[in-house]
Amino acid sequence: MNELESISVLIVEEWLVLNNISNKELYLISIFLLFAFLIVLLAKKYKIPIVVGYVFLGILMSPDIISLLPLIDQEFTNFYTFILANLNYVTTIALSFIAFTIGSELSIKTIKRLGKNILYIALLESFGAFVVVTTAIYLIGNPLYMALLFGAIASATAPAATVMVLKEYNAEGPLTSTIMAVVGLDDALALIIFSLINPIAYSQYLGGAGEPLNLSALIIYPLTEIFGSIFVGLALGYAAQYLLTIFNEKTRKILTIVTTIILSSSIAVFFEFSPLIANMSVGFAIKNFAKKNLQISEYLDTLTIPLYAMFFIIAGTEIRFSEMGSLSFLLIAFSYLTARIIGKVGGSTLAAKVSGAPEAVKKYIGLGLLPQSGVAIALAYTVQKQYTQETEVGLLIFNTLLLTAAITEVVGPLLTKYAVVNAGEINAGNQSREDYS
Repeated sequence: MNELESISVLIVEEWLVLNNISNKELYLISIFLLFAFLIVLLAKKYKIPIVVGYVFLGILMSPDIISLLPLIDQEFTNFYTFILANLNYVTTIALSFIAFTIGSELSIKTIKRLGKNILYIALLESFGAFVVVTTAIYLIGNPLYMALLFGAIASATAPAATVMVLKEYNAEGPLTSTIMAVVGLDDALALIIFSLINPIAYSQYLGGAGEPLNLSALIIYPLTEIFGSIFVGLALGYAAQYLLTIFNEKTRKILTIVTTIILSSSIAVFFEFSPLIANMSVGFAIKNFAKKNLQISEYLDTLTIPLYAMFFIIAGTEIRFSEMGSLSFLLIAFSYLTARIIGKVGGSTLAAKVSGAPEAVKKYIGLGLLPQSGVAIALAYTVQKQYTQETEVGLLIFNTLLLTAAITEVVGPLLTKYAVVNAGEINAGNQSREDYS
């Protein structure tokens, strides 16, 4: 009886702790959304992409900045950091909706029309970033294994900021279509490159003393992850479009969309697939399998406004300035950032010219591929967990990605807007999607 009572007490205490934390998360989310509303007003006034304001707000709300405020002690800072870490599910859900949006913009007609351009650009910009970053990091005096890891991670492009800018300004045209398609393929390519390079880098780090490389595993694992994700997404997407076709009520349509996206993410996480690729496949299936226009884009635009705001604010809070002060770190970060820009812009521009892409694509495609967070930070986190014997390696790579991601998440949307404006793909008479008036 005493043992049962002890267990009951522990359960109650655990519930109270969790309930207390959930309350704190609620307080923090309400504060973030309040500031997000103010950011929207300021962004509209000064005509900057809203995502830039969200990320900048997140940086200001990062633990390092908060800790500088009067009356804030270390205990509060640690608890604040813990609460932020518990909001990771928000970023997962937001990325799932973003991936769905990308897939829903990829019609088979568009792929047939731009297929060669999209494939060439995606391949050359990914491998271009890998080669240039690997070379740059190695030439400034870092070990080859570290250069390979940086290069593999550099191949990833974050679709969230780019997609949000294109949606915000109602961009339409060959450049917009190409960017949407390329950022969709980019994550799959980044996963393949990292899965191939990571074991090679780790073996080189061990000096060749580790287990021999299993080439079949190098190929099978990434392919299983990618094709498994595609299968899950296409299956759920086909079922969803059937339901959306027969449903006419707004409530049923919204619940069908949300349920499908969350369910796809859950299944992908359970089987260790990619939620991004799975939900991109869901969106693609709904777009192309449906025999009529399902008219769901307006619902999605409305649903995702607060979700995207939370995503970019949380992404900004991940920056840790206190761990980025050394000259050696700043040299690596600067080299990584510069080399990645050269690889992405140079590779995509070369591919656009070789494939005979439209003139606007040749001029501006590289400017829409610079943001990096999400997948890249997840890959850096994987490295951090793997290199437990030499923690400074994983920490260096992780912090470099945090800093450069914050920079590209601010600068990238501005350059994307510049690209589509100069390409003539923004209709000046249209309001942005954020207005909803």
